[in-house]
Amino acid sequence: MLQVIRSKASSIVVKILFGLLVISFGIWGIGDIFRNRGVDTTVATVGDRKIDTQELSQEVRQDAERLRGMFRGATLSTEQLKQFGIVDTALQRLINRNLIDLEIKHLGLAVGDEAVRQAILANPAFRNQQGVFDRGIYQAVLANQHLSERQYEALLRTDMVRTQLNQALIAGITPPPELVDQLYHMREERRVAEIAVLPQSAAADPGTPSEIDLTAFYDKHQDAFRVPELRSFTVGFLSVDDIAAGIKVPEEKLREEYQARTEEFHTPEQRHLQQMLLPDEAKAKEAEAQLAAGKDFAEVAHEIAGAAPDTLDLGFVKRDELPAALADIAFSLKVGETSKPVQSTFGWHILRLTEIKPEETQPFDAVKDKLAADIAREQAGDEIAKTANKIDDALAGGAGFSEVVQRFGLKTKKIENVDASGRDAEGKPADIERAKDDILRTAFATEAGQVSQLNEIGDSGYYLLETDKVTASRVKPLDEVRAQAIQLWQAEQRDAALEKIAKNLADEVNGGRSLADAAAARKLTVSTSQPLPRSGGDAEVPPTLVAKLFDAKAGHAVYAKGNDGYVVAQLKEIVSPDPAKAGDVTAQISKQLGPALQSDMLQEFDKALRERFTVRIDEAAVERAF
Repeated sequence: MLQVIRSKASSIVVKILFGLLVISFGIWGIGDIFRNRGVDTTVATVGDRKIDTQELSQEVRQDAERLRGMFRGATLSTEQLKQFGIVDTALQRLINRNLIDLEIKHLGLAVGDEAVRQAILANPAFRNQQGVFDRGIYQAVLANQHLSERQYEALLRTDMVRTQLNQALIAGITPPPELVDQLYHMREERRVAEIAVLPQSAAADPGTPSEIDLTAFYDKHQDAFRVPELRSFTVGFLSVDDIAAGIKVPEEKLREEYQARTEEFHTPEQRHLQQMLLPDEAKAKEAEAQLAAGKDFAEVAHEIAGAAPDTLDLGFVKRDELPAALADIAFSLKVGETSKPVQSTFGWHILRLTEIKPEETQPFDAVKDKLAADIAREQAGDEIAKTANKIDDALAGGAGFSEVVQRFGLKTKKIENVDASGRDAEGKPADIERAKDDILRTAFATEAGQVSQLNEIGDSGYYLLETDKVTASRVKPLDEVRAQAIQLWQAEQRDAALEKIAKNLADEVNGGRSLADAAAARKLTVSTSQPLPRSGGDAEVPPTLVAKLFDAKAGHAVYAKGNDGYVVAQLKEIVSPDPAKAGDVTAQISKQLGPALQSDMLQEFDKALRERFTVRIDEAAVERAF
């Protein structure tokens, strides 16, 4: 939004650029515009069909609009559309569509007029409030999409044929029972093992390394002692809120705004309704009679309509939220009163009014602060755009960071010695309140002593920064990290010793000794695991050990590194799946596999079509278009 606002503001630099453009047109002329009319705009060919730049651009625009809806109006640049694969995806979709159309033509497939008519009638987008097809709505929707009826029906006919072809390809594709059965056994099979944990204390104290050993360890593991590049910089903020805070809106302006936005502060009358929906007039009259005799509304609804009590409450509704046939009746009832039966396209209704919220208009004094904040922020948006252009002009004219900050009243924040992730030398996060990631990227792209360009912070303002100092990445000298290096050396020695003990223990078990006996000789405790699935799930048994157990034979021992030391396990039992429970699980597996197999079939079909109909993509043309 701010960029659009800025584009409307005046700028000396922009005026100069426009002047240069006018001069250049005067010197070199505009003949190329007319000479290039015959340039080929094809970006891809599929068989004898061509996909041009305009078609691809339209497809990309539609994808970009969908993304705007998903990400609350965020706009992606052309470069971002390429980086995120939007352009490539759109092009491949167009190619696939043309491949299918060529195959449809090859097979002579078609959809009849009656099928197209029924599809249009069944489309809920073309129905009125009563759920009936409305030709006026149909024509309005098509007009909004800039389509004639003939164009839409042609597009619909083509899409229906494509859909039917795809459905024919995947119809009846289900996973073979052998595959489902194999996956079922893999998923449900369990392993039970005896477990012995070797804690860090099981390894002897490695002592203190010699100077030679410590130096060798340091040289081999220098990345463990590396300090990343650090940067110090100062950020200047130009904030909409800061500018808005200094704007005083006259009361006259506030009252004008209040009058212009009266509807926003007006809440129409709302009515809390209960509804009984009956299938025919006879049932409706029967319910009416019982209600007139004094029976409870919920009781009558249950006995005659079979309605549960929690389905009766419509909550508070406004008049325009109800069908016209019901709205007049609902808004003529008194509290506690029940309506006579009324018919709609959905059946017969009996309404009961339980509560009324009268219409309400918030008074001026209640919304004055909100109005002032809205107007001030709107004015601040206009003002900040002009200020941003002036800052751009000042930077282009050679103004330094301090001068810009002072002249335009930017709020500054100094950040000292942080790495690219925003942490200082001690690992503490930097205190960057807004746009942290963007500011860090800018700081690490701006050399020492240089000032960045002015950057947006969404709709809330701008920032620019000056990089004060760059401290290059370095490896701390051994004397500076001696204590840390000794600790790491000792941990490595202890880990190697534990691994050796674990291997010896497993070798003894695989040589015929039980894990219980081998562990007892080392004063280790043995426990029995729960039945373990392939996915693990036991905190004492690391996932790497579970994977080894599923590759082991019964009675075999394996080992792996755990959270605190090493773990040795001897496989005691293979628990096969329970056949009695197979039905539900295999049905679930089959259901999960079905879409994947269908997708594979469509991919193979696509490959076959690409072999039949040659596909060529002009990468240079795509690059020129985007």
